Amino acid sequence: MSAKEKTVTLFKLFGLSLLIILLVACAGKMFTYMVSWVAENDRISLEAGGPHKGNWQTRDVAIEYAYQQDTQNLQISGVLKLGDYLTTGFSALEYLTLDIYKLDADGIVLDSELIRTFGYRRYMDYLGKMTFNKQLDLPEGTSAIAFGYSGKVTQGGGGFRETRTGDRIDWQFWKVPGRKPSE
Repeated sequence: MSAKEKTVTLFKLFGLSLLIILLVACAGKMFTYMVSWVAENDRISLEAGGPHKGNWQTRDVAIEYAYQQDTQNLQISGVLKLGDYLTTGFSALEYLTLDIYKLDADGIVLDSELIRTFGYRRYMDYLGKMTFNKQLDLPEGTSAIAFGYSGKVTQGGGGFRETRTGDRIDWQFWKVPGRKPSE
């Protein structure tokens, strides 16, 4: 194989590798909860105008929210509080991501969006008020929204620099859309 052929082959491999990297990077939107389902008791029906206020609660979190909808936009803000078992049983919040799901009338996810990430390795005593405020575009056919989250808390282990986990307790918690049960 001549030097020219080797160079051409290397450029082809480089181009192919670059194409694969770009496809993987752009595929992130493919791994969302699109077409997943949200149970009726977790849906927040949208009403035009506003502001409209409400509360949404699970065992893990409580959210006081207010939203205002005009045409295909939604302005939403609120305060997120961790459940008592998380704040009294664990000393630090490793992370907490809050998402919003835009739903059709049947509770099917049309789109999802990250609202905010909280607490990266923060001790519970120093968390402060966890607030959010976001302007969202709503896809056509959106009639409801739902919150979702995923997080991790820790207790013990000598701090965040500790590499061994023998005496550290990690607890992960989440609420995400699922599959619609068979009827």
